[in-house]
Amino acid sequence: MEPLKRLARRVLPRRVRRWLRGQMLEIPYRLHDLGPDLRERFSRDRESPPLPPAALRRRVGLTSSREEFLTLGRDLSRDLLAAFAEVRRPDESFARWLDFGCGSGRVARFVIAAGVGTVSGVDVDRPAVRWARRHLGAGFEAIEPRPPLPFPEASFDVVYAVSVFTHLDEAKQLDWLREAHRVLRPGGLLIASTHHEDLAWTRPDLSAAQREKLAAEGFLFAPGDGPFNDDSAFHTPPYLDRVWGGLFARRMYRRQGLVGYQDLSVWAKS
Repeated sequence: MEPLKRLARRVLPRRVRRWLRGQMLEIPYRLHDLGPDLRERFSRDRESPPLPPAALRRRVGLTSSREEFLTLGRDLSRDLLAAFAEVRRPDESFARWLDFGCGSGRVARFVIAAGVGTVSGVDVDRPAVRWARRHLGAGFEAIEPRPPLPFPEASFDVVYAVSVFTHLDEAKQLDWLREAHRVLRPGGLLIASTHHEDLAWTRPDLSAAQREKLAAEGFLFAPGDGPFNDDSAFHTPPYLDRVWGGLFARRMYRRQGLVGYQDLSVWAKS
């Protein structure tokens, strides 16, 4: 086995080796979930939306596991909705929600089930959005990597972004913050997760210069060598207050407030 590994390292690009390792690790999950996936696909007597196919589940998780997809989606929505409940004003209506970076609806399916109102979603992942539009509602649309969104000004009461700004460089981040501001009505809420600077340990490849930049400026974008979600962005609380606070008023910030890992903050459009 070891000679084969050495040969593979010599003749196969790193990305190919990584893809092959991922496929091997996926086999037990695909076999375990094959029966439920098939039953769900052909069943006409469902009380809730089906789960996306394994390939789409894999895009947003460590694995394609049905259990992981449901458990994490439920936990993410729980923390998001708890943050909303903490800051909302009871006399205001928050009936129009936008899931920014919805994928195939891992979080949106639970937000919809919570009965908050109308939930729309946008993402650059077109296959995932097609699936969500078919199974979760007509309000799910594919978008381009740059603004604008396909909505008029003040279209939403709440925009939430789970694990989106954690992967954007500063220019894209600012573009999308301004766009979220545009589509929110006055007093509307932006709920977003970010990576604290302490999570820089998750990127052992960071150089000394990158770590110094993060300490000095409060923000760092570190590209990865794989897909989009291998890119990392780190935000310190002072940076958020200085930069995001230029557009929104912070209502809440909770360290590791999203499933005990990412930071969670709530911002109001003035």
